[in-house]
Amino acid sequence: MPDDQTSVLIVGGGLTGLSAAVFLRVHGVPVTLVERHRGVLLHPRARTVNPRTLELFHQAGLAEAIVAGRNRAAGELMITAETLTGRERVRRGAEAPDGEHLISPCPWTPIDQDRLEVLLRAHAEKLGANLRFGVELTSFEQDDDGVVASVRDAAGGPAGVVRASYLIAADGCGSPVRRRLGIGRPGPGLLGSTMTLVFDADLDEHVRGRSIAVCHVDHPAPGTVLLPHDGRGRWVFSTPWEPARPGGSADTDGPIDLDDERALLLIRAAVGDPGLRARVVPQLDDGTRFLRYDIEAFVAERFRAGRVFLAGDAAHAMPPVGALGSGTGIQDAHNLAWKLAAVLAGRAGPALLDTYEAERGPVAEFTLRQALLLMRDRTGRDVLGTDEPAAAYDSVVFGYRYPAPGGETAVHGAGGPVPAAVAPEELTGLPGTRAPHVTIRYEGRVCSTLDLYGSDAVLIAGPEGAEWAAATTAAAERLGTPLRVHRLGADLDDPDQWCRRHRVGPAGAVLVRPDGFVAWRAADGPAGVDPDTAVADALSGLWCLA
Repeated sequence: MPDDQTSVLIVGGGLTGLSAAVFLRVHGVPVTLVERHRGVLLHPRARTVNPRTLELFHQAGLAEAIVAGRNRAAGELMITAETLTGRERVRRGAEAPDGEHLISPCPWTPIDQDRLEVLLRAHAEKLGANLRFGVELTSFEQDDDGVVASVRDAAGGPAGVVRASYLIAADGCGSPVRRRLGIGRPGPGLLGSTMTLVFDADLDEHVRGRSIAVCHVDHPAPGTVLLPHDGRGRWVFSTPWEPARPGGSADTDGPIDLDDERALLLIRAAVGDPGLRARVVPQLDDGTRFLRYDIEAFVAERFRAGRVFLAGDAAHAMPPVGALGSGTGIQDAHNLAWKLAAVLAGRAGPALLDTYEAERGPVAEFTLRQALLLMRDRTGRDVLGTDEPAAAYDSVVFGYRYPAPGGETAVHGAGGPVPAAVAPEELTGLPGTRAPHVTIRYEGRVCSTLDLYGSDAVLIAGPEGAEWAAATTAAAERLGTPLRVHRLGADLDDPDQWCRRHRVGPAGAVLVRPDGFVAWRAADGPAGVDPDTAVADALSGLWCLA
């Protein structure tokens, strides 16, 4: 196995790791990814990309393919019943948030994780990422200059060395990288375990024409779930599974011992048909058919140790209720990618990397709490022991905030309390929040203001904000920082809506980070303020140049 020299080594080829590879390559950063499995898992796991996550994939040129590859088998109903054929107790529609079209230009997209990982892997390779599946990390060391990692073929082949400036650990809840670093993971911990399998069966008679997205059933045990996989007779089955259970021999995530006869009995119990014919199919390329997963709830004590960063399930884990975990991990990867790219290119100070943990840590804490509250409301299991109401779901998806201790002049945070989510209609340009979606006309086409963000910092000035635009351009040139400047009434149309949604006057301006979060806002013109100093401070703060 040849040695490798790269800028960023990613450990883990699931959603978070592949997303990190894509986002880094969009910024032109050399990437090597190692993943011990040889292929993606034939199991949907996460089943939906929320609009905020799709906005990030849109920046990477992937949104259209994701929407086109959506799971047309995923229905609209979430059902709770004795069995698939039995009496329903609860029926809910999987509805999108109210007013979604005003919140985001991107739709909710039902796509199974295995499909999404295939798209991500192909796109990362197209962008030039070095993806090495079937290769596992065996050890690593770091110093002030970088990370040296030893890797080997997971099947026992030759070993090699990867030298990188930084390492991203996206290697799951049990993260060997996190354990090696000695980083704890406080939280409720293990909530239970589940066994999953994928099977083929003709269930049309049992479905009875219902448009099912998820079916929660009581048999063979409460907590069992059936999910349609491809709309052609393939289903996913999961059920609580503890090591002491008959047939269960594993005490960690991974393959378990189970035979076809026992599996068929479990499937028949869930469907409610003792004579059902079904065939279990492999979930992994190596033929593994039965897998066990721990359902956990924690947030790591730290997201960074020197040149190593934790992302996704390595940094936080939450129950699958609400499908919040996958989006949080992908958004970790996006937040970290633009910051690593800026530091590696010399456009930003190294302190910018400190803001990754300062921003994503509180978001993970907040999102985990919301997932646990949703679990309480949907299953009756109260881990937190509180009657606190869960936040509105669309507020959790769109309205999480990064610390902004400086108020209107805030650029990045350094710790602080867990951020409160804001309702999407309150995304009005406040520093620390995602910039509002406003429909505009740019370069002869109708688009969203969110289309302007992704690669560099962006200043948008109101129709009378020429002074801010000129001062910011000059400051960026002095500092040597990348910047794009737009002005309403010049290259952008629709100033009235933009000003109203961003809570600024015609002479105001908003500075937006590459990830679409507001870094700084001037409500009006620079009366009584030196515009050169104000914008220079804002840009220096954004890129941590001070």
